[in-house]
Amino acid sequence: GKLISNPLTVAPPPPDPNSANNMATIVTTVNVPPAITAQPNSQTAIVGTNVTFQVTVTGTAPLGYQWTFNDNPLMGATADTLLLAAVQPAQAGSYAVVVTNVAGAVTSAVASLTVLVPPAFTAGPSNQAVVIGANAGFTVTVTGTSPLVYQWAFDGTNLAGATADTLLLTNVQPDQAGSYAVMVTNVTGFATSAVASLTVLVPPAITTQPSNQTAVVGTNASFTVTATGTAPLVYQWAFDGTNLAGATADTLLLTNVES
Repeated sequence: GKLISNPLTVAPPPPDPNSANNMATIVTTVNVPPAITAQPNSQTAIVGTNVTFQVTVTGTAPLGYQWTFNDNPLMGATADTLLLAAVQPAQAGSYAVVVTNVAGAVTSAVASLTVLVPPAFTAGPSNQAVVIGANAGFTVTVTGTSPLVYQWAFDGTNLAGATADTLLLTNVQPDQAGSYAVMVTNVTGFATSAVASLTVLVPPAITTQPSNQTAVVGTNASFTVTATGTAPLVYQWAFDGTNLAGATADTLLLTNVES
């Protein structure tokens, strides 16, 4: 405590020849309650980093400290400094400290801890295969501190307006086949998804029909067709409605024709 000294002089008639017997000092101990001179500061930290809250206090020693989290005492947090190592999202909230001594107690202002979490993918996107003219969609699930900003890309080039967690492609065409990925950003940084492929399946279409043929008996004749569509293309030639065994190429060769 704080010591206050009050000297007292006694002058009885006659004075004591021993001057020490004519004087006395009264010492009074005054205990000073704790007072906070520097409050703990609110903090924002990225998940996994360390955070420190500190308070500066005056008052009669010894001073006792008890930190609280969301109004609940923290076990072992009994110093003027509170160290939180490798903070996690569950530790975000309100922190304060109660300081006590023989003369009383004082509670600090509340300091908040905000824990920022970088974006991370927990699902998607998945490869897709659709028939030309159908719709295709890519979706991702992402964790992290909001707001999350999305940007989809096709073969490495950003797609205008593709800024949601789902990318919907309507009436897909062959030139949309390729690689799709999304970049997600927030206040801490960014993360890029795995690449998902889109395959556009095109039904077979004959662009060049087989031509009528006239051949002399015993000579050769051939029919050829040109077709487009998603490979592999499988051919089967028929004669008068009946499949020809082994006739499975784009060209049908007839040798030594008969009437």
